[in-house]
Amino acid sequence: MREESRAPGRPARLSIDAIVDRACELVHERGLDALTMRAIAEALEATPMAIYHHVKGRDELVHLVVDRVIARIEMPDRALAPVAWLREVAHRTRHLGLRYPGVMDVLLDEGPAVPSALRILDATVAVLHDAGLGWADATDVHNTFFSWLAGAIRREGRWRTQHASEPPRFVALAETLSPRELPALRRALPHLRAMDLDEMFATSLELMLAGVERQLERPRSRRRRHDTRR
Repeated sequence: MREESRAPGRPARLSIDAIVDRACELVHERGLDALTMRAIAEALEATPMAIYHHVKGRDELVHLVVDRVIARIEMPDRALAPVAWLREVAHRTRHLGLRYPGVMDVLLDEGPAVPSALRILDATVAVLHDAGLGWADATDVHNTFFSWLAGAIRREGRWRTQHASEPPRFVALAETLSPRELPALRRALPHLRAMDLDEMFATSLELMLAGVERQLERPRSRRRRHDTRR
């Protein structure tokens, strides 16, 4: 961020862009939970009241940050097949979501409540509709897919922080129980202990995309009947 030159002791001249830029940096460094009006004021060497002159409060600042982060997700080429298009969007969203902890929590709680997320909704529904789904079905697929995606990214981000040096609590708990009580889980434990988060995301993504593909392969006449009943 560039600051205008100023005399010693004179606070930097603030702008909404400067505030949101620095807030995004703070979220990248500390997570969204650490973003407060006081924290951003201290980061900009300003007073909280100076921040309030540009932003009504933390809620507005959070939504500005989420919008700025999601806007950095570049939409793939529309020439891609719909499943390949969704796969690329998922990987790009995951990359940004892990870099800015807490952003996915807002989308899970509120849905696509910022303009950049609505643009992704619009593009996704358009891609699915062009592939043959009705508007209602295309919207349902978007909602299901992105709810899973935001949840998967949120969980992965927390697991990377909380379980960097030890397994998740449910793995430790399972190891204390009798093999007779949970025989199938006992056989799965070696895989759970060695869980690779990149591999887990890739596997679950392909399961989701297989469901989308089945939806796209449904007979067009059946899809049309289903859509007109909405």
